Amino acid sequence: MSSLLGSPTHRVDLLIFALHLAGVSSIVGRINFLVTILNVRNSVQRIESLRLYVWRVLVTIFLLILRLPVLAGAITMLLLDRNINTAFYRRFGAGDPILFQHLFWFFGHPEVYILILPAFGLVSTRILVLSGKKLNFGQLSIIYAIASIGLLGCIVWRHHMFSVGIDVDSRAYFTSATIVIAVPTGVKVFSWLGTIFNRKIIKDTL
Repeated sequence: MSSLLGSPTHRVDLLIFALHLAGVSSIVGRINFLVTILNVRNSVQRIESLRLYVWRVLVTIFLLILRLPVLAGAITMLLLDRNINTAFYRRFGAGDPILFQHLFWFFGHPEVYILILPAFGLVSTRILVLSGKKLNFGQLSIIYAIASIGLLGCIVWRHHMFSVGIDVDSRAYFTSATIVIAVPTGVKVFSWLGTIFNRKIIKDTL
């Protein structure tokens, strides 16, 4: 196996153990965020009236809770292949070397949105403060857009696997799904522009 041939010592095993610890800590931290949001929220406050930053944090929480176990499973199978001669990724043992890429990118692509969605939330919050408003323009639409980005980000992982080949039908699907992600992203941008534009109109009329 290439991993064992390239690193026959226990350095990779220790790296896998470190990744497990990081994954557990991330899940526990996100559960802490989730419980805090649910407990701090006013009981009479409508869920759609939450700040967009909070919504983005909620989406990243669910992405992490759903995806980190996939990464944990992938690296655990790698650990077993390296140490007890299982054949999850070994072709000569009826395994599939490409399986690791599927599992890794199944986690790795949503990780992009896990990183960027809170940053988008900060942008929305900053624009809202500068506009002097209570809610962003198209608040409900942007909430749906955030949820859509999280959902679509979970089903387009294979567009990262261009080096291993892909059949025509799968290529058409993953290309289409990748393009569709631009729609909720555009909704966010138009919401930002709408918030700023309405503020400009108010200032001009006063």
